[in-house]
Amino acid sequence: MRFGKRQILSALFTLAFVGAVVMAALWAESAGDMGKAGGTRTTGDTENAEDTGSTEDTADIPGSSGFMADGAGNGDMPGRAGVDFDRLQVQNEDIYAWITVPGTGIDYPVLQKRDAKDPYDNYYLDHQVDLSEGFPGVIYSQPVNQRDFTDSLTVLYGHNLKNGGMFSDLHEFEDEEFFLQNDKIMIYTPEKILTYEIFAAIDFSDALLTYEYDFTKNAEVWRHLADVRRCQGNFREGAEISEGDRILVLSTCYSDKPERRLLVEAVLAEEEAGN
Repeated sequence: MRFGKRQILSALFTLAFVGAVVMAALWAESAGDMGKAGGTRTTGDTENAEDTGSTEDTADIPGSSGFMADGAGNGDMPGRAGVDFDRLQVQNEDIYAWITVPGTGIDYPVLQKRDAKDPYDNYYLDHQVDLSEGFPGVIYSQPVNQRDFTDSLTVLYGHNLKNGGMFSDLHEFEDEEFFLQNDKIMIYTPEKILTYEIFAAIDFSDALLTYEYDFTKNAEVWRHLADVRRCQGNFREGAEISEGDRILVLSTCYSDKPERRLLVEAVLAEEEAGN
């Protein structure tokens, strides 16, 4: 059967149109996930930095590949000489710390956008360590927090991915037995090693913590801790927090509760010199 020029052009137009529709649908699905980072600070929607439920493959997540600290991996503590910050910061100067949560697969660099103008900047919500745009993002803090972990309360954000990776393993702490058996968070910086003891893993609102509470004031720290105690979750009995203690909060989302956040909260127990 021979086709005339009009028939060929018509067929090509139809194929192009179908292709455009498919691409638009795929883009809309992707944008829907990334759009969850929007919203206003007054509602706390900005904290959706970790809210994806993404189906992205996690094979390219920095950590087990080119950004793995020497001697780190699978939740093991890399030790004093385990993180080569000189090498890491050549790749991206925004890397300022490394987080390891023993007993989990959380073992990643921590980043913060150095030139951000907004103290609640979420650049690394959808950017990789190599600055390419897209999921799964990285573990990061907002510029409202200091990079030396000396604030009364520091918040680190990470995605909860369906295929695992980033902060997905924080959901292990919802299990009471796992919570009781695993109580450490290790933070490595170029200057020091910080050991935190986990005292709570709770179901919290999606309020942007550093906006809702003024953690420069002791009264606001205690108000937050009182709110934590009213939440559902796991708590370590006998854990003591005193005025002046430094708290670390790891925040991620639930796949089925977009208005809630899983917070794992820990208090600084030990600080020692690094390399």
